[in-house]
Amino acid sequence: MNSPQHLTTPPPATASTSTASAELASVTVSSRLPEFWCDQPRLWFVQCEAILTPQKLSDEAKYNLVVTKLGKEVIKQVSDILLTPPSVNKFGTLKSRLLTVYEESENRQLQKLLSEIELGDQKPSQLLRYMRDLARGKIPDDTLSIMWQGHLPSSIRAVLAVSEVKDLENLAAIADKVLENTRPLQVSEVTSEATSPFTQLQAQIAQLSLQVVELQRSRSRNRNNISRNYNNRRQHFSSRSTSRGRNLSRRAGAQMFRRTAYVFITIDFAIERINVRNRAPGK
Repeated sequence: MNSPQHLTTPPPATASTSTASAELASVTVSSRLPEFWCDQPRLWFVQCEAILTPQKLSDEAKYNLVVTKLGKEVIKQVSDILLTPPSVNKFGTLKSRLLTVYEESENRQLQKLLSEIELGDQKPSQLLRYMRDLARGKIPDDTLSIMWQGHLPSSIRAVLAVSEVKDLENLAAIADKVLENTRPLQVSEVTSEATSPFTQLQAQIAQLSLQVVELQRSRSRNRNNISRNYNNRRQHFSSRSTSRGRNLSRRAGAQMFRRTAYVFITIDFAIERINVRNRAPGK
């Protein structure tokens, strides 16, 4: 007869085992929690609570985890709470202080919405989401749509104006498509402007400046050559020949002067054209 099999049961969980499990869970949660976002504190706490809530952590544990995600400058703003924490609701107290310090007031956000935002490198849909975040539901979609379209290029506004779509999110999707197809043209326009007459004038001035330097070097070399030839042949020429050499030197100098003067006059003309362009309206 076979002997009965003895089933082994796992040992009951001890206090040390529970502590180790809790510490492991805390480390896992901490690694998932990003550093505190000073520019978006409310969104940071939305993500923070989404991570912490399933863990069923105590108020003390949540408070400690948040503290580990605060930088030096942030800790200065909550130092009184950290040094003398409340006996209850530590997490809520710390959260309230951080939101008070780092979250912009409604008036400030509306001010940014009205005058301090631009499309930049964003997609139109990204700009719309940012404007919605600033508006916080205080501005109706019709008004928000007008404000949003005011920040878009004229080519996109023209397409949206004839569109029968009224939903703001769908309009944003259309605007993204239009921008995606028109941006290469905009880059081409910028490139063509970069090779405009203004840029050509700058290149011309640089070339003329090099010519001036070369003329000055050439003039210096001619002087040295004439002087050297004159000294070498002085003993073989009469006073008439000496006079002829001096006249030759004068004519060469006069010719060099006229060429240099022409270059400088051309540079002055190019600079004046640049100044006129800069003074033109809209520049």
